[in-house]
Amino acid sequence: MSNLITVIINGQPVEVEKRSYSFQEVITLAFGSYDDSQKSYTMVSTRKNDDGDKHKISYSSGYQIKMKDGMRINVDSTNRS
Repeated sequence: MSNLITVIINGQPVEVEKRSYSFQEVITLAFGSYDDSQKSYTMVSTRKNDDGDKHKISYSSGYQIKMKDGMRINVDSTNRS
């Protein structure tokens, strides 16, 4: 039995091995690195529940993101001014 699940990060399918990731780990999956000294990050996930309703959740640094198969995560970065 495989522990891999597929999530969609910034429109790209990504297979992950574990079910819970830190905010910083998801940023690294999205961009290849995490640098909060030069950038600010935002993250929003959406997924459908069993009734077909979409749930939207915003995350910030310090959060743990419980990965669900098929969930969509959009990560954005901006330069700090």
